[in-house]
Amino acid sequence: MSLLTKAILGTLLLATGGCASAGRTAAWEKQPAAAAEPQPATEGGEAPAENPALAEARALWEQRDDKAKLEAAIAKWEAVVQAEPTHAEALTSLSRAYYFLVDGFLNIEAPENIEEIRLEYHTKGADMGERALLVADPAFDKTMRAGGDFIEAIGKIETPAVPAAYWYCTNLGRFAVTKGLSAKLFYKDRISSAMLRIKAIAPDYFYAAADRYLGAFYAALPGIAGKDLDKSAVHFKSALEKAPAYLGNKVVQAEFLAVELDDQAMYEKLLGEVLKGADGDDPNVAPENRAAKRSAKKLLVEEEIDDRF
Repeated sequence: MSLLTKAILGTLLLATGGCASAGRTAAWEKQPAAAAEPQPATEGGEAPAENPALAEARALWEQRDDKAKLEAAIAKWEAVVQAEPTHAEALTSLSRAYYFLVDGFLNIEAPENIEEIRLEYHTKGADMGERALLVADPAFDKTMRAGGDFIEAIGKIETPAVPAAYWYCTNLGRFAVTKGLSAKLFYKDRISSAMLRIKAIAPDYFYAAADRYLGAFYAALPGIAGKDLDKSAVHFKSALEKAPAYLGNKVVQAEFLAVELDDQAMYEKLLGEVLKGADGDDPNVAPENRAAKRSAKKLLVEEEIDDRF
């Protein structure tokens, strides 16, 4: 990196320095959360009953192909978190659900205020994922509340914290993209460090999620901040090898790598393969594959192609 480039990058980063989190306040920068009150056992020493809203949310989530059911699941999980602010499952589920609502429905519907909607839901998704991460990894929580370094702390999280860390970062990345260049520069090292840790300890999590994300990450970075299309291609290749049935891998590669390479043929080929791909029978991925097909159909509209090439 040249001295001029370093100077430009430094100026951009300084522009965000007055705001601790480039447009949002992290959970550990807020008033420390009170410890969850232990619930008394029922008569006979049995564990307390599970919040019924949790089971209802899980059942509604299974029907997330229906936007109304997805929104109802979100409302149920929000009720759980309202009652139990440190409920790790509900917090992580909310982070994922907010992301899916935007990615699987709202981006495709593309209302006029889509930028405001993205900021709203990805902020919520980052907030819930961040809180889930603090609960899932007590050592991370302790370090961050003591003013520790995020990159060092995220590099030590263990496998139970992977879902929270992943959904936190996916929402945070989309938040940063929507906010603009200064936010992307502010968060880039945090996000890459988290994804590299996930790749190291859970490389197959959520259909090669870390590779898929890093493929997009290295393609989307500004040139002065580490854009690397060769690295992007390596990560996308790895994602497709590990999870060929997850159609989102091809959608993301088309949106990021193909566009940055100015390779319209690659773009159309990948999205065409998505439309012909099988939904699959796995309830953990079939709704996402159907959402990927909706995205691919939209991205192949002539106006969308013209906007990108």
